[in-house]
Formats: sequence, C-alpha cells, structure tokens
Amino acid sequence: MNPELTATAYRSGTRKVWVTLMPVLIAAFILNTLDRTNIGLAKTHLEADLGISAAAYGFGAGLFFIAYCTMEIPSNLLLHRMGARTWISRIVITWGLVSTLTTFVQNETGFYIMRFLLGLTEAGFYPGMLFYFTLWFAPRDRAIAIGTLLIAPQLALIFGSPLGGALMQLDGTWGLHGWQWMLLLEGIPTVLFGFFLYRFLPNGPREAKWLTPDEKTAIIAHTSADEAEEHSVWSAVKAVFSSGLLLTIAAIYFVTQLAIWGIVFFLPSIVESFGITHSAVIGAIAGIPAIGALIGVLAYPRLFRTYGHPILFIAVALASAGLAGYFGAHSGPVGTLAAFAVLQLFAVGVGPVLWSTAMDTMHGRKSAAGLAMINSIGLLGGFFGPSIFGLVETSSGTATGAGVFLSYLFIAALVLTAVLYVLLRNAKTQRRNLTQPAPEYTPAASDL
Repeated sequence: MNPELTATAYRSGTRKVWVTLMPVLIAAFILNTLDRTNIGLAKTHLEADLGISAAAYGFGAGLFFIAYCTMEIPSNLLLHRMGARTWISRIVITWGLVSTLTTFVQNETGFYIMRFLLGLTEAGFYPGMLFYFTLWFAPRDRAIAIGTLLIAPQLALIFGSPLGGALMQLDGTWGLHGWQWMLLLEGIPTVLFGFFLYRFLPNGPREAKWLTPDEKTAIIAHTSADEAEEHSVWSAVKAVFSSGLLLTIAAIYFVTQLAIWGIVFFLPSIVESFGITHSAVIGAIAGIPAIGALIGVLAYPRLFRTYGHPILFIAVALASAGLAGYFGAHSGPVGTLAAFAVLQLFAVGVGPVLWSTAMDTMHGRKSAAGLAMINSIGLLGGFFGPSIFGLVETSSGTATGAGVFLSYLFIAALVLTAVLYVLLRNAKTQRRNLTQPAPEYTPAASDL
C-alpha cells in the first residue's frame, strides 16, 4: 500500500476507533473513578457510623494508592503478555467486586483492608489503557486521545458526586446506611460491565472486526513503525528505572496527583465546612471544580498538538496550578471552589502532555513497564495527598490550608521541569546523531 493510501486508511480506521472503541473505554473509566472516589462522600458518615476519624480516613484512602503502586508494573507486563481483553476485563470485574464488598466494613481495620484490596485489584488499569492506546493511535494523536479518555473522571466527578449524594438519601432502607447503598449500587454495575468488556474488547487492531483489512494494516504501520527492538522483562524494568527522563516525568506527575487526589477526597468535607449539610447538595458542589479539569483535558492536548512545545506547556501548567492552590487557601467559599477548579484545569490538563512525551521514548514491553512505573510513582501522590489533607484537617480544623503546601510543591515541580528540558534536549541530540549516516571514508595518504 502506497503512503497516500496508507494515510487515508489510517484516518478512516482511526475514526472508527473513536466511534466504536473510545466510548467503551470512557465508560469503563467513569466506573473506575466512581468506585475509587465515592468513599469521599461517605467520609463524615463513616466517622459517625463506624468511628473512623479524619486522619484514619485519610490513611485508608491513601492505602489504595500504596497497593496500586505495588502491583502496577507486574500488572502492565501481564497485560502485554496476556492481551488487553483478558487482563483489562479481569481488572474491572475484581475491583467491582471489592468495591461492592466494601459495603460491609465494620471498623477502621476493615476499611483499611478493603481500600488496600481495591488498589491491588485495580492496579494497572490506567497505565494499561495508556499502553492500549499505543496500539491504536499514532504518536501525534496520542495526547488528544489521552485527553479524551480523561474526560471520564471529570464526568464521574461532575455527575457522579450528585448521584452518590442522591443514593446516600436511601439511608435506613432495608437496614443499610446511605453510604452502603452508594457503594452497593455503584459497584454491581462495574462487575457486569467487566463481563461485557471480555466479550467486546479486541486485543489490538488485528482482532477488530469493525476495521477493514487495509485499515488494520494502516493503523499497525502508524503505531509500530518506530519500534526497533523488544526488551526482556528484566531489561525493560531496568531500562525504565535507570532513565532520568522517565523518572523526572514521574516526579512531576507525582506533584500533580498529590494535589488532585488530596482535593478530590477532601472536597466534600471542605464544602460541609461552608455550612452545607444536605448530601445531594454537597455532592453537586463538590463536583464543580472538576469542570476546570474537563476544560483542561479538552483544550490543553489540542494546543500541544498545534504548537508542540511540551516544556512550555508543562511549566505554564505547574505555575498556574501553584498560584491557584495558594489563592484557594486564602479565599471564601466561592473563591476556594474557583481556585480549585483552576488548579485542576492545569494539573489535570497537563497530564496528556506528560504521557505523550513519555510515550515517544518507549515501545513494546518497555512501554508497558515505563508507563506503569510513571503511574506508580505519580500515584504515590494519591497516598500522600489524602494523608496530608487528613493531618491538616485534624490539626488545624480546616483542609484549605493545604493549598499553601501544594503551591510550594508546584514550585519544586517547576525546577524538575527545567531538568526535564535538559534531558529531552540531550535525548533529541542523541537520536539525531544515531540516525545521521556515517561520513564517507576517505583514505589518508599514509593508507595508500
């Protein structure tokens, strides 16, 4: 197939991917976010019903991320080996079961165990989706594809928070608390959706029945053209953990995730501190800052593909998020919500740029390990974020003061961005040197 026909087939095949596959992946990610974050709405009720303090809640919420990080790389390597259909559907089914069974926890210990198990079963879902994208989208399209996928958690927070608040109104029905009904009615659909994924999800373009043979060939050509070598499991893991570039990206991602998850898990209690008591209203207001994140994941990747300066986009995002965190800590209710919306716009919106930058440096098994490594280190921020917010609330009586701490972290991330610039420039220079043809040999007079 000539290049022009290949490009045409790739475009038509990609349109089918957007229409057929992307909505299913977004739906899975919406369920993922609901099952991961709905515990935030239950925070004060867990304290009233089970005696779980703010600090214990923050620690339990963070345990999820510790478990998640532990199994992230093994999970993604198993996905690479077993295929997306089997492994992603397994992840969805098992995390849905654990989320549903969390309905029946009775104390802090049970809460800790179930959050840890949720992290173990869910491990590899997001980096697995990112690796899956490398099979379907050419490098120039990946930032927008990731940004589109990241619509899902924002929709889950915007609409899922009011839904969770409404389910909490079932409190007392059949002897169950409202938070138990919320976990039960949001967990069971996830299990059912996992079985649907097992029947629907193709492992890659070759198995997609809705693509023509030419479209399959074109997509494979556009996504694997740069793949030059395959790593063993050990060499892939060793390569990603010895890469200063990937570790720097992971550290920047860590800061953004610390801010995002700290806010997500504690925003309902911040809203309650404004004097609002109705669960449905709390859920609706707590979802407002996610509108900023939704704008970020839609606009930022498109600007990046148009102008293509990752360091500039990363630096602007981190500086803006840091300023928003600072102002959020010194504002009234409206100002706090607006500041957190701006923080999420930049902190979430920069994610696709970071991921796309990392993807351009990896392929095959190394890509599976590298994406999981970045997500593992980044999501440690998901442990420290809720823990820090919990300690701040316990010691000072307010969670908004953590915004000052977050602003300092974003300053540190800006320094890391400067390091990333140097590493990217050096990597680009090395690639250019490797691809330049060797100079033609001209014998010296002494050789004649």
